[in-house]
Amino acid sequence: MSLERQALIDDFFVMIRKLNKTGADIIHVRDFFWKSSEMRGFIPPTVEFMTVLKTYNAVLFHEFRKSLVPNTSMHILANVHMEAGEALISLGITSLEELQLAVKGKILS
Repeated sequence: MSLERQALIDDFFVMIRKLNKTGADIIHVRDFFWKSSEMRGFIPPTVEFMTVLKTYNAVLFHEFRKSLVPNTSMHILANVHMEAGEALISLGITSLEELQLAVKGKILS
């Protein structure tokens, strides 16, 4: 996995941890996805990110998806289905400890 891709994955989970269920969350999510869509050195795992967001915060994901312009590439990607487990594996998360560290920022005992 490239360092750029891993840095983007880390940035995604930092954003997830900072979400505080306010109206400003959608702005952070939109900014993240627009920034990641501008990456040119590799193909960002956008569908995987959206799948994790949909699983982690379904209401926020639904609001984000509603805010997208229909028939744009981001709107199309937001409507692609992927299993959450497949998305996590694709993002390099293969154990419960890695998942806790990514989503919570610490390993819970």
